Amino acid sequence: MDHLYLAPTFLIVGSFLTWKLLSFTRQVSPRPEPSKPFMERNSKVSLNNDDCEQYKNLYFKLHNLENHTEVLPEAKDLLLSFFSDSLQAEQDLSKDNSRGTILSIAEFSDGALVNFVHAQLEAVTTDWQQYLFRRKSGGSRELFQDANEARQWLVQKAPHKLVDGAWLGHVHRATTPFAYRRVTKAAWQVLSEELGDGDLEKCHAYVYARLLEKIGSPVPAPTSVDFIKHTAVTDAGMWRSAVAQLLISLFPDEFLPEILGFNLHFEMLTLETLMAAKELREVGIDPYYFTLHVTIDNADTGHTAMASRIVADYLNLVHAQHGTVTAHKAWRRVQAGFVLSKNIHHTHNDKLTEKVVTIFMAKSVASHRIHDHCSMTLGGQTLSKWLDPASFHQPEWQAKFMGCLKKSKPWVYKGDSSKSRLIRQLSWGGSMFGAFTDREVVILKDWVDTLVPPGPRVYEAFTDRSAVHASSDLDGPDVEHSDLNTEILLQSQDEAFEPNAPLQPLTLELSNLSIDKLLPLWFAHTSLLEFTVSVPWNVASQVGCATVRTLRAQYGFLPEPIGVDGVDEMRRDDSIDLIDIGSDLLSRQDPDCHLPSSMAEVLKRWPSPFADAMLAAARKPRELRWVLLGMAQAFAKLHAAIATSSALLSAPKREALGSIAEREQHSLKACAGTLSSGSSDDRDFRRGYQLGLKHIVACLD
Repeated sequence: MDHLYLAPTFLIVGSFLTWKLLSFTRQVSPRPEPSKPFMERNSKVSLNNDDCEQYKNLYFKLHNLENHTEVLPEAKDLLLSFFSDSLQAEQDLSKDNSRGTILSIAEFSDGALVNFVHAQLEAVTTDWQQYLFRRKSGGSRELFQDANEARQWLVQKAPHKLVDGAWLGHVHRATTPFAYRRVTKAAWQVLSEELGDGDLEKCHAYVYARLLEKIGSPVPAPTSVDFIKHTAVTDAGMWRSAVAQLLISLFPDEFLPEILGFNLHFEMLTLETLMAAKELREVGIDPYYFTLHVTIDNADTGHTAMASRIVADYLNLVHAQHGTVTAHKAWRRVQAGFVLSKNIHHTHNDKLTEKVVTIFMAKSVASHRIHDHCSMTLGGQTLSKWLDPASFHQPEWQAKFMGCLKKSKPWVYKGDSSKSRLIRQLSWGGSMFGAFTDREVVILKDWVDTLVPPGPRVYEAFTDRSAVHASSDLDGPDVEHSDLNTEILLQSQDEAFEPNAPLQPLTLELSNLSIDKLLPLWFAHTSLLEFTVSVPWNVASQVGCATVRTLRAQYGFLPEPIGVDGVDEMRRDDSIDLIDIGSDLLSRQDPDCHLPSSMAEVLKRWPSPFADAMLAAARKPRELRWVLLGMAQAFAKLHAAIATSSALLSAPKREALGSIAEREQHSLKACAGTLSSGSSDDRDFRRGYQLGLKHIVACLD
């Protein structure tokens, strides 16, 4: 099982009416918690600054992963811990609101998912209605009070707004098992729209960066070390939410259901988005980034509708292929991804910390002056001074007290309440027995026990997965590629390379083409550009956007729309991509052959060092960017040639491949047009083109 692939007011009203039209099919259920993944924290205490450095360092390394692959085991361990922590928080919520969270859906069905999604929309629009009533009744703004506060608020959001779409960055790859490519292609469409469908002005990360420039608060590129070194963002929750988006897509072979669940929650309309769109306009700041997310995430034809349909299609596919038990496990994993997106901004310990502060605040009043004789100190302060009621009502004082308390061995041993003297003293036989109720002691015990990351235990128990071991292989368990394979692409002094020669046309006698030699190259070359767009900021350029357009052609999407395709693209049944065409090449050669089900099977049946090299090189989109683009150009020439052969392909596949080749050539020409003749990038592009051509020609008998 481990490897299974498992607004504007008119639009808000439109989405709500859509729900009303569908409501006759559902039973009335208790009002759920509205989805607010990134609402400003209401906590009086912010204790997470100790974690900021870890998250910031990961943020940088995950933006520059090809230079920091050693971080992958840590990344997976942290992801598993995030899953466990968010599940703990959601399970606690479920105790009080057992039917209001996604965990209330014990068994998946299409109808149950539709009801849940529309109940979430109802909750948000109800909260929005109440917010508007408060404002009309004279209430002040609730996110910020003036333009200066709004600018600060926007800067604080930068870490996760500049990775918009990253949670889907690796969802659809050449190594995706072929049976699941329709599902992952639909998920990648959401990513494509987050990236502007190849239009820089529509790329969400770029739009947000431009917004920060317009308000006079520009930030360094999120891929740069300056972004984490010179930042005003000190909220660990904000960094954690950004890191989670980068983490969850890294291991799609192992966590596809979780990615789809995360996407389901993340694409839901939130109250904060609606409020921000209104309040930014009121203080004279362009709200377009937020109105864009009100419209594009709508529940009728937008990302909310797409995300729920993707989950349903995936689970129905798992059920058809593997049965009820496996589909149920897959649903639990979708739920785990959903609650990660929902709860990532606050850890379970954050919420317990708020409860502990409330307890101690009450005790500070009840025990005022009683501890004056006590010599115990925390962080150099006596207990009596810490618990002075006048001081303890100050949030900064609370934060300092809690920070000292959690570091005060032997009173508190992080992660081990049974060993902590504080808990023993509050229990029977202890000097403070009776001063705290049983409920309060339980809260304190839970707080102590959650001072360390929970690890994978809660997640594994919830999903019924045994051990999910850390791995350093970004490609997952099915296909392993050594970085040594890239050496073939880095031979800059190859005798055959002519850096100043014009790009030669591809001349092939197709009747002499060996399909057996071509097949591993055909399937593997589909990977060449896919890692280039896995980090949103890498797309925030003309070359990055042209790469998105190239991939859209290769993946079988329709030409780029003026607006967005939304669910219309998902409803198509005539989409053909390069993997489909590779299968057609094989079946035309041998109609009775067994078609491969994955890249791993392709390379097992047709071993090819150069195919391995391409798959490995694709993981270095920064170092080998122009080499990869040059190789893609060579294979685009191959596509155009093969599209003319009725002997090699069926008519529908020929037509599709011809269209793909034409669109590729147009986009790759836009990339090459940015090069300066004789530059290192220009030489790399030519090297890649000549290298691709050489190995294509080698497929001739």
